[in-house]
Amino acid sequence: MIPLNSAPPSYIKQVTAYKEGSDGLFIYIILADNTGAMTTASGTLALEIIGTHHDFSLYSRMVKQDLTLYSTSIPISNSSFRRTKVGRGAFEHEVIMFPIGRIVYSSFIMRPSNMTGKVKVTFVTKDDRVLEGEETIFF
Repeated sequence: MIPLNSAPPSYIKQVTAYKEGSDGLFIYIILADNTGAMTTASGTLALEIIGTHHDFSLYSRMVKQDLTLYSTSIPISNSSFRRTKVGRGAFEHEVIMFPIGRIVYSSFIMRPSNMTGKVKVTFVTKDDRVLEGEETIFF
């Protein structure tokens, strides 16, 4: 098997989050080197799932407030990354990804109150470079 690219990452190429089952989300990330090629790295990944709450203020104005529903920190090594295929049919393609995995709503601080939210990730490499990414999600 061909070894996975281990060139230092320059950015988070993709954050993917989708509903899996009626009670959770599946999340993965893809890192890219300075040429845009998918790569692996060691470091720490901070994950935050944010829900948006809408309410009325004293002056009857709609107020939007972001609420942290879930957060965690995950140590990652180069060997944590997987080569796999994603997508279906004509959209199927091979990726090198770090699978954060399935996160069930019961592990959230509170259940989402709206249909959408955001997944924010911050990856700190072993040499202390900070890479950030986010994705809108549907609960």
